Amino acid sequence: MARRSASERELAVHRQLMRFGEAESLATPMWEQRGTTVAAIEAQLARLWDVQSQTTSEGDQLVTEKGLPHARASVLNLIVTAANAETADRVVQTLLSLGIRHPSRAIVLVADHRAAGDPLDVRISTHCNTGGMDQICYEEVVLTVRGDKAEHLAGIVAPLLIHDLPTFTWWPGDPPFRDPVFDQLVELSDRLIVDSSDFGDLLAGLRRLAAIERRSGIGDLAWERLGPWQERIAQFFDAPRFRRYLPNLNRLIVRYAVPAMGSRRTRHAGVDAGLHTHLAPMAQPTLLAGWLAARLGWRRNRTLDPLLDGSMRLRLEGRHEMVDLRIQAEPTDQLPAGELTSVRLRSYGETGAAEFIIDRTGDEAVVATNADGMTALLRRITMEVPREAELLSQQLIDDQADPVYEAALHAATGFLAAARTEEAPALPVSPAQELGG
Repeated sequence: MARRSASERELAVHRQLMRFGEAESLATPMWEQRGTTVAAIEAQLARLWDVQSQTTSEGDQLVTEKGLPHARASVLNLIVTAANAETADRVVQTLLSLGIRHPSRAIVLVADHRAAGDPLDVRISTHCNTGGMDQICYEEVVLTVRGDKAEHLAGIVAPLLIHDLPTFTWWPGDPPFRDPVFDQLVELSDRLIVDSSDFGDLLAGLRRLAAIERRSGIGDLAWERLGPWQERIAQFFDAPRFRRYLPNLNRLIVRYAVPAMGSRRTRHAGVDAGLHTHLAPMAQPTLLAGWLAARLGWRRNRTLDPLLDGSMRLRLEGRHEMVDLRIQAEPTDQLPAGELTSVRLRSYGETGAAEFIIDRTGDEAVVATNADGMTALLRRITMEVPREAELLSQQLIDDQADPVYEAALHAATGFLAAARTEEAPALPVSPAQELGG
């Protein structure tokens, strides 16, 4: 398929972002200007909320509200990038779903330094939702930046932020880590939010995250997806009789979903048997292994099987036992690519081996424990795939660094670096990413 022209891509992004205006909560007429300036945008934002005092002929002070007759309740600034129409659709769906939970001044950037036309276009919409007894209102500012201005986004965005509020930058898709613009927006932010499942080269992306010099923390939606798995794994060892197995864990098998051969997804992508598992992101299984390794003090010993077709095997050195770590791709169409399908832990104890198992099929999972020579304890639980808005919402609660994530990130990076050899190259860019560019 031929690549679309820059103007066609820009039009597709614009059409997707126009869906902001379809929200029932739209509170004022949309303000749209082509070829505008940052000063004009600042002035319009001020007019939306301006309260002005006037003096009557009798000398009395009369307060006249020029802007919205509702409470403005922004609790944060949210900067979002939209590189293509697919990303723009995700941004629209997610921001509209956030609703009243995180009222913000959301600034959505569509930037292309190669594009011709007016350097700066803007569309401002305001939305109001009922929160308790009051109407809570917030803004969405969509900026289209072209030419040289697209290389200096920080100078455009910074004056539009609400002072004294934390600033979050959400970069959906595969961030341009080597682009100076990326560093500019990170520098403006108290927290950078990415989804490492979207990285075209997971190892390079994780390394870049680990090396970022930032004022505060990094949020990762792939890490957020692991919450239910981490909780279930921790619950295995809450019982005193199972806790003694924890230091002696000697095997961890993590399986994750990749498209089944012959499925509609693989046929659409034109994927052959030798490449199809490379298209599935390994962020979740690798971060889960990094989390357990960091918490239990496991260190890489040697590579047993290098990364091939999305699977790898390492030997780790634990405090008491050598640990066999296996990450395995599992073809299935029941879950999105990259979602975990199974976690299995094994340990030795005084009375023999113990196994702790979570096996997932669709939106359900079986949790099993087999230890002390007893019959496996089985229970079935719900494990739905969370929506992106739910994941982002959790990441907007706090702008502080997460030392547990950072430790898992460093461990996961080491595992991938050890498993990837010259014969196991970087994961290729997916067809969707390539066509979107």
